[in-house]
Amino acid sequence: MEDIKIIKDDILKILSHIPKKSGVYLFKDKDARIIYVGKAKSLNSRVRSYFKSRKTLSETNPKAYYFSEKIDSIDYIVTDSEVEAFILEINLIKKYRPKFNSFFRDDKSYPFIAITEEEEFPQFFITRNKKIRGARYFGPYTNVSDLRESVEYISKVFRLRDCKKTKPGKTGNTPCLNYHMKLCSGPCIGEISKDEYRENIKLIISVLSGKNKSLIAKLEKQMINFSKEQEYEKALDAKNKIDFLKGLNNEQKIYINSEYSWDFIGFCQSDDFASINIFMYRNGEFAGYSNFLLDNFEDMNKEEILSDFIVKYYENISNMPSKIYIPFLPESEELIIEFFIKTKNKRINLKVPKSGANKKIMDMVSNNCRLFAEKKKFEKQSNHDKLFNDLIELQGKLALSNIPRRIECYDISNLKESFAVGSMVVFADGYPLNNNYRHFKIKTVKGQDDFAMLQEVLERRLSYLKKSKIYFDESFYMKPDLIIIDGGKGQLSAASEVLEKNKLDKSIDIISIAKKEEIIFCKLHPEGIKINKDNGSMRIVIRLRDEAHRFALQYHRKLRDKNMTFSFFDSVKGIGEKKKAVLYENFNSMEELKNQDVKTLIKIKGITYIDAKNIYDALHK
Repeated sequence: MEDIKIIKDDILKILSHIPKKSGVYLFKDKDARIIYVGKAKSLNSRVRSYFKSRKTLSETNPKAYYFSEKIDSIDYIVTDSEVEAFILEINLIKKYRPKFNSFFRDDKSYPFIAITEEEEFPQFFITRNKKIRGARYFGPYTNVSDLRESVEYISKVFRLRDCKKTKPGKTGNTPCLNYHMKLCSGPCIGEISKDEYRENIKLIISVLSGKNKSLIAKLEKQMINFSKEQEYEKALDAKNKIDFLKGLNNEQKIYINSEYSWDFIGFCQSDDFASINIFMYRNGEFAGYSNFLLDNFEDMNKEEILSDFIVKYYENISNMPSKIYIPFLPESEELIIEFFIKTKNKRINLKVPKSGANKKIMDMVSNNCRLFAEKKKFEKQSNHDKLFNDLIELQGKLALSNIPRRIECYDISNLKESFAVGSMVVFADGYPLNNNYRHFKIKTVKGQDDFAMLQEVLERRLSYLKKSKIYFDESFYMKPDLIIIDGGKGQLSAASEVLEKNKLDKSIDIISIAKKEEIIFCKLHPEGIKINKDNGSMRIVIRLRDEAHRFALQYHRKLRDKNMTFSFFDSVKGIGEKKKAVLYENFNSMEELKNQDVKTLIKIKGITYIDAKNIYDALHK
């Protein structure tokens, strides 16, 4: 592949020299941020189409008319084939999430099983986040309780770790309670080799891909060999896996690949709205549906939108169905088929039903898609528009460079020098994203230095925007448009230093709001401006500040209570570190513990009658 960069001054001169070959082009703004990524059969004709006369462009491609003025430089990469361009475009969009590329938002997110294959000791867990880098997905699954039960059982049989870090282990390299209960194979202390652990992961992937029969035969051979070699523990382990696989065949609670699995995709588009829905059939039965809203589709026809969706939705799903029913053929049908053959070694069948039962289902799916679009359009006109106008007003009043669609607010909470914590709360389009909220325990700052604590929290959070490893944290992976600091001029200055150090001061806006006076400090108003609490845009800022303060205080109190509980246990005879951990897992506060009698306490695993009596007596002196 050949990678060429074109500087703005030379764009018009060099357009004619862009090769007439397949490839990917990247448009950048004056700050060198990638604002659009596209693929082309012929780079020359495709790139030149963005530099037509302004009048022609406004009529043929309104979105391109808007962002073509922002193009400051162009990169392009020549590929050997259209499929290669297709794959490269998908990867670049995932990596850079350009502002003007199309994206779809899932209105009702079903959970998936994720396996982090790129890690040394992969994790296996349930998630609704499909943006985890390096993860392989299976699903979606509609029955969450059955899914949880199955994942818990699989983890138990294969003894997989449940610690949520790239490297195994919760605190240092000391094994956790799961290891002692034989629920984890102990990769953090070297009890299982990397190859053995990954072999278990391969078995799970095979199970979820529908290869149960061949696996059972393989495991039965292993079990016999282990028995002959008198490795009875390994033989028992193989038998447990065989029993699990046979049980899965008899009573299947999670859907695996099947010739009787297929999807129906519905499509609806109006001038300012586009939606897609999927009705999923697994093992011949209706399994659930999902609705999606599309952003930045204005320059695309319906065939392009459908093509874009099919690739982006299915490219991370390992157990995608082989048959997909669609309302019309997408653009580059053969290219899509070849894409999945090359990336997943799987041939899919895209079919437009013309008659019979499948046509009736397709009509029903399309009708539901239309009704969903009308519902969302009404919601947008009735409430969302007001919030969005408030965000536009906030941008204008404070001279922000971005429309503050994603806002993060930070607060520090401590009691003198004890239990210092930070909080991050997130709003998107004026609404709280509770699953994106995060706590920070202050690690490096000694003494009561709020400015240094704030800088530590921001450094840790912003570092995720520079990393290229696996992220489980969608919240940390997303770049905010605006950061709000709970504090005054000093806090704003300290936080701004962190943005400048990380070269993010031009792409992320930052302001602070002082509590008592309700004064906002920002670049436009360095000495502060008193806000009107009745103004919609200012109410958003106040709400974020109050929420960050509440969230930080909640975590601070939790740590304080935990410390008090552990301090109490230090005075109880016979209660060591392991028993402390078990008791803390079972009770949320000292008050809750105090309400228990001896009979209840001895039911807790690891707590003897003498332990329970000592705890009870100490609490009721």
